[in-house]
Amino acid sequence: MKKQDYLKKILTTTFIVLIVVAAVTAAAGKNIFTDIYSAVMKPFQQTAAAVFEDPSSGKTKEELEIENEELHSEVDELLQRVIDYDDIKKENELLRKYYGIKDDHPDYKVAVADIIRRDPNDDFYGFTIDKGSRDDIQKNDPVIINSGLIGFVSEVSITTSKVTTLLSPEAKVGAMDMKTHDSGIATGSANYCDEGEFTLSVISADNKIKEGDIVVTTGVGGVYPAGLVVGKVQKLDYSVFDTTPYAVIKPYDDIRTISDVVVITDFEGKGVIEEATDTDKKDKG
Repeated sequence: MKKQDYLKKILTTTFIVLIVVAAVTAAAGKNIFTDIYSAVMKPFQQTAAAVFEDPSSGKTKEELEIENEELHSEVDELLQRVIDYDDIKKENELLRKYYGIKDDHPDYKVAVADIIRRDPNDDFYGFTIDKGSRDDIQKNDPVIINSGLIGFVSEVSITTSKVTTLLSPEAKVGAMDMKTHDSGIATGSANYCDEGEFTLSVISADNKIKEGDIVVTTGVGGVYPAGLVVGKVQKLDYSVFDTTPYAVIKPYDDIRTISDVVVITDFEGKGVIEEATDTDKKDKG
């Protein structure tokens, strides 16, 4: 390979690397970019200089090729450091965004997660997040955002989890009207999911629920913490089959378009109902 061709290859590679680094670290500030720039440029400058040295005192073609391979490895490592930095920066931003949740509920253990995929075949807007069992996430863990509960973990792998939303009929959450204390089951419905709404069913015929009332979790069952907001009452309606009443609930954020969530992996009172049941069975035995 001619010296000029070799130098051209080096400079082209350098240029591409610097563009990538600049794009990824633009928001990180001047210092980190300067450090990475220097780290990348220095070895390439040295190699470029070596190419034009006198053959009798410079490096051989084989030595330059070996050094070139080493430089490529160094560049790969530097780019990975940039990517890792970007991931940490994003994670910290999410933690700051949801800091109030931990501040208000010190008993919560949480995992902040990004939504990485939405299932186009899921009519109820389920999605997959980038956290799994290695992050202490378990099946049925509550999934929330700043404005309240939006669903639960329905499947778990090591690195990802599937979330079923409150828009799905599979969701069955004990909930009540904060003002009237009328209780029922928050669950999804095919009639309302495309509007980003769900229902509060199994409520009393003489309920006092009104439009604008806030609905929260009861905590009954030990699956969801008590007091999580699930939404606001839009209207009271009646089943066309048996005229039983139900309330239409709208979350404060659109479940269909959110991009990140918090999974509550533990909280005070988690599973207490199941534990009490097991104790009762032992006592009876």
